[in-house]
Amino acid sequence: MPDTLSLAPTVIDGRVSIVRLHGEACFDCGAVNKTLREAGHVVVRGSTRVWQIVTCGCRSKANAV
Repeated sequence: MPDTLSLAPTVIDGRVSIVRLHGEACFDCGAVNKTLREAGHVVVRGSTRVWQIVTCGCRSKANAV
């Protein structure tokens, strides 16, 4: 069991590209031709599905709305 607590996912507005939610593009800028790395987890407002998102490094984390 890890010694760290996992953070709750960031709640986001529903107007986001499904490609970004599926981790095929940077969640923040939409880049697909850059190296992508895990950036955390989000939940679309009104849903219970948790999405693992990726980033190219243009920002450090998703912004809650």
